[in-house]
Amino acid sequence: VIKNKDMKLVIYHNVKKILLLLGIIFLPSLDSLASESQPHVTVYGTATTSVAIDEMNWRIRINHKNPSLEEVAKAHNSTVKEVLDFLIDNELPEHCIQTSGMEFGEYFVTSKLKGRIREGYQASSNINFKVAMTSTNDNDLDRLNFTSKYKELWTRISRMENVSLNGITYNNSKRIKHQNETRQKALLAAKDKAQKLAETLDSKIGKPLFIEEERFANSSNNFSNVYADSQPAIVNDGFAPGQIPITVQIKVSFELISE
Repeated sequence: VIKNKDMKLVIYHNVKKILLLLGIIFLPSLDSLASESQPHVTVYGTATTSVAIDEMNWRIRINHKNPSLEEVAKAHNSTVKEVLDFLIDNELPEHCIQTSGMEFGEYFVTSKLKGRIREGYQASSNINFKVAMTSTNDNDLDRLNFTSKYKELWTRISRMENVSLNGITYNNSKRIKHQNETRQKALLAAKDKAQKLAETLDSKIGKPLFIEEERFANSSNNFSNVYADSQPAIVNDGFAPGQIPITVQIKVSFELISE
């Protein structure tokens, strides 16, 4: 009898835990249903801010192949040093230059007669560096120097053997600040839109029921990339840094109050 009572007590406590867990899971859904059942207006607010480009992030790949492991390591170290010396000579701060460790591996070629055969060894590494506008004045002279730095780096790097430019992304050093300001503009735009919709129906908006930031198509700001390899470079004399569009979209739902 005692065992049966203990078993019933355990089952009773387990049922309570399950019911409590189900309540925690479905409570937000019930709140959501409650908010959806009351009159409301849901709108999207979008805002875009264009900011000047003052940073360029470069990605360089260095790759060598040679039948001899010692020779490929020697040639690779020499090229890496050449690139780093060039960047430092161009007054790039050392904290803006990042290098990866050298990677070694075998490389193979495919022959119709012999199939896949080992040809030798390859070594590769990456160098990432940032070029920033040093002045905060953002005047025409600063922009000219920024553009000249781009052309100088592009011309020299694209002519280096066994060096490929994997891409350049553009950025603004105060992007987060601009994103926060644009987010506020988008929220105000959503509120203004909701108010106008409500006024059209002789109503007004009440408190916000929920606010959600949408994942906009260009929210990651993956701006124009440029690529090059060790072939002779064609430098675009018309290159201009331009501006970056920062777009934020907000979804908001307000109470709809009828007069």
